[in-house]
Amino acid sequence: MDSLTEWPIGWSGFRSANHNPAAGTSSIGRPSRRVRGEDTTAVDHRKAIFISHANPEDNAFTLWLAAKLSSLGYEVWADVMRLRGGDDWQRKLEKALRDLSLKVLFVGTHAGAQKQGVRNEIQVAHDVGKEIGDTEFIIPLRLRDFRAPFLIVHAQYIDFEPGWALGLSDLTKTLESYGVPRASGDSGAVWRSIQLANAKSVVGRSERLASNWLEISRMPPEIRLVRLHGVGSPRSLSSTREGPWPAVPHRDGFLSFADPDAVRTHFGKTLRGESIARRRVDQFLDDGWPSEGIERRDAENAFADLARQGIERFCISRGLSAYALSAGRNAWWANLDVAPTSKIVFRWRGAAGKRLMQGKSNKRGFHWHIGASFVPSSHPFWHVKVIERLIFTEGGKTPFADPRRMQRLRKSFAKTWRNPRWRDMMYAYLWWLSNGGSELSLDMGTDRGVVLRLPPLSFRSPVSIPREADAAEVGPDDDLDADWDDEDYDEIVEEADE
Repeated sequence: MDSLTEWPIGWSGFRSANHNPAAGTSSIGRPSRRVRGEDTTAVDHRKAIFISHANPEDNAFTLWLAAKLSSLGYEVWADVMRLRGGDDWQRKLEKALRDLSLKVLFVGTHAGAQKQGVRNEIQVAHDVGKEIGDTEFIIPLRLRDFRAPFLIVHAQYIDFEPGWALGLSDLTKTLESYGVPRASGDSGAVWRSIQLANAKSVVGRSERLASNWLEISRMPPEIRLVRLHGVGSPRSLSSTREGPWPAVPHRDGFLSFADPDAVRTHFGKTLRGESIARRRVDQFLDDGWPSEGIERRDAENAFADLARQGIERFCISRGLSAYALSAGRNAWWANLDVAPTSKIVFRWRGAAGKRLMQGKSNKRGFHWHIGASFVPSSHPFWHVKVIERLIFTEGGKTPFADPRRMQRLRKSFAKTWRNPRWRDMMYAYLWWLSNGGSELSLDMGTDRGVVLRLPPLSFRSPVSIPREADAAEVGPDDDLDADWDDEDYDEIVEEADE
């Protein structure tokens, strides 16, 4: 098959840069390497792929893409690939764009479409495409919805929004169809150079590193299987959390840590004969419960569900609200009436500081709140992972209804927040949640409940990376609006108004 004149059947990686996915239609393009009849000698020396993108907004994606394409043997030019100091990189980039590039990839985002430097590159690329007779010299890559610049508004894009790996697969097929050459030598050397371009050297000095894992320091010794009759669906009982303690449905009853006396008191005559079976928790997690048809994986999932219910009940007891996320998870956060608006001072052994767990941007008129999702696990040991969340509200009480707007705000508002800030905000949140204690005790319906140890686990690395002073290390309460990008805000306003 001539890759320049035929198109793979069923392949739909190309779409119009002005295409609206919500409309349910797409424009599937058929590329032509150059206008027929044109002199092809002008492109014989062109072998490179030039990536035009917003700097610094889209640097992470561009570095990833450049490394992937380089590892496949393509020659790649982008301003994030500054491999040698002292070079006149801007002039080299311009030469690469004008004289060496066989294709130009435009990283399609709102920021990319608005940056003047990117628009200048698109103008130059458009002129080059006309000179060499390539009507599709520029290939847009759609990372998110964007308003395509006029010069490429009718160009076909490759969709990276569903997943970078999927987009890369479509892109490589497209580059092959255009005949973009690949080197046969050690392309891995270029990939390594890109990966190490901005790397820092480690030093032989140990460093304590914090995790987001809470160790489960105590568990109930036994788990019980309770058999019921005459109370309706056990699954309904558990899923609506109508029981007085955490429970997971199983067959004609449920699994729980609850004490037998508490079970009998609550369910009374609805228990079947031989209603309560028992198994040691360590055996349950190691081997499951074969006689009851529970495999090891099922046992691990049941444990995680029971522990999560216990945590959620604890959060409710502290007045926290649930913000629904994808995959059935919740983010637990406190509104203005529940948690303090002043800095929270936390003091654990090896962890001390002060941070806000909620605040307000007076300039923008909204409130932000630190929350968390909790993911229990029994591997490699019993622990609960704390996944930090950022919730935005109207008036400090009502989360924004549009999840897309919430996601945009998370990415833009906190984009300059560094790891030390996130760590300390998590510490402040957990300190408040535990009332300044060294543990969280979860009521599981038994005297010996589940106990989580505070603060989160830390470990000591034998080496460290020197960290330069960073102006962005100011607290979120010191200068919130300095962390905001007006272009990002304009995008959010436009999206909210649509």
